[in-house]
Amino acid sequence: MTADAASIRSTVDAYCAAFTTGDQAAYVALFTPDAWIEDPVGTPRHEGHEAIGTFFELSSAMAESIELRRTGPVRVAAGECAFPMQARPVIGGATLVVDIIDLMTFDDAGKITTMRAFWDPAEMRPADDA
Repeated sequence: MTADAASIRSTVDAYCAAFTTGDQAAYVALFTPDAWIEDPVGTPRHEGHEAIGTFFELSSAMAESIELRRTGPVRVAAGECAFPMQARPVIGGATLVVDIIDLMTFDDAGKITTMRAFWDPAEMRPADDA
């Protein structure tokens, strides 16, 4: 049995909220102890809670704040999901934006087991709605 679609969507919402509010403990708690993330795809994986926590710290330190904003529906199938979002860092008082597709897998309890983020830093641009 895999996590149901409602649980997966709830985890995705909690993932975006925890990152946006800077709640490292809540963010890390969404992952299984042996989970890994690859963000962006093609970079080394961060495996386990400690490494995921370090990734969170390093990512958060790159900007004054970073909002993760879903820009479309969470598509769920067979214990996995894909969804579009934007990362919206504020750097030097200016809001930037980059479009991302996240792919996640989940355990039966709705915890994230893997996360892959497809995005290109070269595509970051000033937000036109900030």
